[in-house]
Amino acid sequence: MIKALSLLLLLSSPAFATPFGDVQNRATAANLKPFALDLGGLLGGAAFHSGHSLGFPGFDIGIVAMTQFTADRDNAVLRNSAPKGFGLPLVQAEIGLPFRIDVIGHGISGQGARIFGGGLRWGLIRSGTIVRIPDLSISAFADKVNHTFFSAEHYSVNAAASWQLPLLHPFVGFGYDITHAKLGASTIGQAGASAWARGTRLTGGLDISPLPFFHIFADYSLRHGQSGADLGLGVRF
Repeated sequence: MIKALSLLLLLSSPAFATPFGDVQNRATAANLKPFALDLGGLLGGAAFHSGHSLGFPGFDIGIVAMTQFTADRDNAVLRNSAPKGFGLPLVQAEIGLPFRIDVIGHGISGQGARIFGGGLRWGLIRSGTIVRIPDLSISAFADKVNHTFFSAEHYSVNAAASWQLPLLHPFVGFGYDITHAKLGASTIGQAGASAWARGTRLTGGLDISPLPFFHIFADYSLRHGQSGADLGLGVRF
């Protein structure tokens, strides 16, 4: 919990910027695609922290925070304004439905932006107490970003596996992100420019349940070749 809260404080500090950068002054038609690539990699990081479906009537609510340590080499919007990395926190809620289906919603508002979205997760295999068989799930997400100087849509598909060991739940996963970004009318000289970006994510981490109903997770993620990390904490029923 302390690590996750520390990360959220770090995301608000000058040394660790938001993923929006100085869009109004630095964004161009040429560098908008790598900007969308980095933004989509962050949004995709909220897709999973387990391959285990909640089951009906399961419920999980908490905070997730995604970071990337350096911007894509062609992302001039963030290369200069966020040299020490950037990140994004989201409030996220997950609800378990019958047939091993989970509904997920998340969002945040601040720094001139409003982000909202969610998706569906389906548990292909739910192992229960058989720890040698991993839980497997697939999911699909859609997100919307409304910023003072740009807008974006993000879509992802994901697959995750995890192991239900006592207290410890290691997980791995793969994601594919498609992101569309469009500059607004207030962006200097580039109004209306838009770009699509596609990238992959590889993730490995650990979800820990030190207390009943409480869990915290951390992972390392390779977002389209760039290193990053995700942290989160939540209450699960």
